[in-house]
Amino acid sequence: MPGSEHSATLEDERASLRRLAALVATGADAADVFAAIAAEVAHMLHPRLVQIYRWEHDRTVTVAGTWGDGPNPFPAGSNWRWDDPTLVAMIEHLRTGRPIRIDDVAESLAGAPVDAGASVGVGSAAGAAILVDGEPWGHIGLAMAKGVPLPDRVEERLAEITELVATAINSSTNRERLTRLADEQAALRRVATLVARNAPPADVFQAVAEELGMLLAVASSGLVRFEDAETATVVAGWGRLGEVVPVGARLALGGRNAVSEIARTGKPARIDDFAHAASGPIAERANELQTNTSIGGPVVVAGRLWGAMIAATIGGEALPPETEPRLEQFTELVGTAIANAEARAELQRLADEQAARRRVATLVAEAAAPAEVFDAVVTEVAQLLGASQVGLMRAESADEITIVAHRGQDPSLVHAGMRLPLDGDSVTAHVLRSGRSARLERYGEQGGTIAGIAHRSNVSVTVGAPITVEGRVWGVLTASWEVQEPTPADAEERLTQFADLLDTAIASAHSRDQLTASRARVLTAGDEARRRVVRDIHDGAQQRLVQTILTLKLAQGALGEDGDRAAGLLAEALEQVERSNAELRELAHGILPSVLTHGGLPAAIKAVVARLELPVTVEVTATRLPPEIEASAYFIAAEALTNVVKHAQATSAAVTATADAGTLAIEVRDDGIGGADPRGHGLLGIGDRVAALGGRLRIDSPRGAGTIVAAELPVAAQKERPSA
Repeated sequence: MPGSEHSATLEDERASLRRLAALVATGADAADVFAAIAAEVAHMLHPRLVQIYRWEHDRTVTVAGTWGDGPNPFPAGSNWRWDDPTLVAMIEHLRTGRPIRIDDVAESLAGAPVDAGASVGVGSAAGAAILVDGEPWGHIGLAMAKGVPLPDRVEERLAEITELVATAINSSTNRERLTRLADEQAALRRVATLVARNAPPADVFQAVAEELGMLLAVASSGLVRFEDAETATVVAGWGRLGEVVPVGARLALGGRNAVSEIARTGKPARIDDFAHAASGPIAERANELQTNTSIGGPVVVAGRLWGAMIAATIGGEALPPETEPRLEQFTELVGTAIANAEARAELQRLADEQAARRRVATLVAEAAAPAEVFDAVVTEVAQLLGASQVGLMRAESADEITIVAHRGQDPSLVHAGMRLPLDGDSVTAHVLRSGRSARLERYGEQGGTIAGIAHRSNVSVTVGAPITVEGRVWGVLTASWEVQEPTPADAEERLTQFADLLDTAIASAHSRDQLTASRARVLTAGDEARRRVVRDIHDGAQQRLVQTILTLKLAQGALGEDGDRAAGLLAEALEQVERSNAELRELAHGILPSVLTHGGLPAAIKAVVARLELPVTVEVTATRLPPEIEASAYFIAAEALTNVVKHAQATSAAVTATADAGTLAIEVRDDGIGGADPRGHGLLGIGDRVAALGGRLRIDSPRGAGTIVAAELPVAAQKERPSA
């Protein structure tokens, strides 16, 4: 009977709905629920096809559940674009919340889904929207075979089923949310455990990247640190397929990409359709890895933007809209973990650096040889920064350096004492020319001698910092890491700080070495001066005096025999005595002129000037100073004027000397050709004499612009004598 059949149908449908409700209540997996719903709809309404679609944020629909009586062109997981005419018409109608009924699909719709349905004999279709928390989530649709009419009240019957679908989605969403929270808490506990165990920051960063990647089920994830407004450094990376940007890589900010957006705004960022929507150096690199979608969240440590956490998909993978808040919440907690790890690492680093400084300072205090101090420096830096190679170079000129110490390099390529030209591009050249720290990656692409050595040594990254001694760049301290070795994000800063700590130590060791050499030269010069005095007396005045004695003896013998001959001999003896006296006077003048003793510095310098065939202006203080100060000032002026006459090709010169605030400042200036060599014998001797008195010497001699030799001699501890 028709009434009985209708009652049976209603009871059958209620039984199907009860089975679905029971399945939803058990908390079954969403995919299983969707497949069961599609099967029950088929059991109730006998269609050709049943599909449950989820509307995606990227204007596509995904088949979440399906059933087919025969071949099914809409398998679960398949994706269809919204811009298809069929879906446009259906979805725009379903957005209103009203069911849709299409009695003849071929006449009413067109597009890929219609063609796919027609290929398996679809004739009519119906659908109802699925609303979750009042918002459209997707829709459920069925299609009848050609010639088979749609069931009675199909729209209302589908609408009843969508309520169960919404309940299943809500249940699944809640379970997923709870699972997600549990996973996030577990991930954070694992990271916190690493921090509590004082794990190195690099290990903490890597754990963060891995936890993030697995939580979001993405292709790759990473953590970058912002070095400045233009650069970010990769401090950790994880990839499901192994294709990630290596740790230590420097990324140039700029353009439209998640990392640059976060650096610019300090807010989360998302880039979909990377190949068309992104730009800049980072986007170019991401496209090489076939990145499809990239999202990022700011990592804030102690109130400052520290860096960013990034997650990316590849191929056609998409990320759900709720990914950003998940990432943002995670980065907030991770920021705290990083702050703790960095604080501990900073304390340990400071302790290590202080210990290293004490060890080096101890060597200096014990008057260790400079080579020993330099070797200690490179050893300490290698241990502090984990560098595979460290070098300490002294600048010989603007175009050449000498390796004074090294660690980790192949001895066949690098050895102490080796001189290298500053040709091509290298960190060493950058530092010496700019006076600032520098970093260089991918050394193999550079040209030049140093770059060639780095390439053969498998060096990937090198950082360098200047060693400044007494106000000038003395040399360069470099640290290098081989390919695949992690480079500390703050390597330049730490190397610079350590180089600053070493300035005094190196200056002390270097100054002591120079002082030893200076004293040796002073002793040698003194010995040579004494030998010269002995030789001059022996060859000059002594020989003349001997000749005078012999002549006088002959004159004595000739007095009684030949008066004329005796007179000639006496005249000859007188001449020899006078010449001997002149030579002895000249010799004494060269050692310490008597005019200096009696007339002071002005008279002594004027006496020197009087013997020169060069106009010289003299303005010298008449204040009497300690003898050693006056003697040194005299010799400085005399030697400098001698150099002017011999080498400067000058037309005039000037000597000034002033005593003020316990210092005698003496300056010799000329208008000659310039270009004086500070290592020349005369200027080197002046430098030694100034150094022996604890003074300072400045030589300014640009080519074509004359020369200035200026010395400052301390007299603060000496008592001035009244002027003569």
